[in-house]
Amino acid sequence: MKSITYFYLKGCPDCKNASDMLAQLLEENPQYKNLEIHYIEESANMEYCYMMDYYYVPCFFVDGVNRHEGKLTKEKLIQVLDLALE
Repeated sequence: MKSITYFYLKGCPDCKNASDMLAQLLEENPQYKNLEIHYIEESANMEYCYMMDYYYVPCFFVDGVNRHEGKLTKEKLIQVLDLALE
């Protein structure tokens, strides 16, 4: 199983939607409950965020590889979560 790093920004409507979708999928799907997810709020972790290669939030890395950034669909989030299960 691979780890997920989720970069978000407080007050961002797209991040709020992504967080809501993520919470829903974690609740609905038992296979996702054991995923290791690190939540990084961008404005509180600027130095760390500057070291990462992304431009838009929400952003999801799987094992250090950028797998999605920007506006998110439920289908894309499922792809990211499934990738982490491999």
